[in-house]
Amino acid sequence: MTASDTDRVERYREALDAWNRRDLVWILEQVAPDFEFNTAQIFPGTEPVYRGRDGMVEFWTSFIEEPWALFRLDVDEIEPAGDDRVLALITFHGTERGSGEDVTLRYAHLATYRGDEVARIDAFADWDQARAAASATD
Repeated sequence: MTASDTDRVERYREALDAWNRRDLVWILEQVAPDFEFNTAQIFPGTEPVYRGRDGMVEFWTSFIEEPWALFRLDVDEIEPAGDDRVLALITFHGTERGSGEDVTLRYAHLATYRGDEVARIDAFADWDQARAAASATD
């Protein structure tokens, strides 16, 4: 791994830590103004795409804050995926606010950087699909 690969991997690990501490302000400081988040469509009510920092706030409010009393992302694997991307294989753990039901799901993020900012995240419900996308070249 090059130094920039290591930096991006560590920055994305920090971003996932920020999700766990519910630090939306820190996350918004890391994303590009034209940021795009393509969701995995795992949960009902989640839009396919959220755009910009306002889109991240909308996603955060409707998906993180409202439905989950408890929420944690465990990073199972994180690695560089080409010159400007990071692949994170993640296990989601949540406790639903209304029912108290515990939910555990594996999914993945393929984050694309533009300079020091995250320009795009593609989420995948399947780790193998995420690995295939990470190994594909544009």
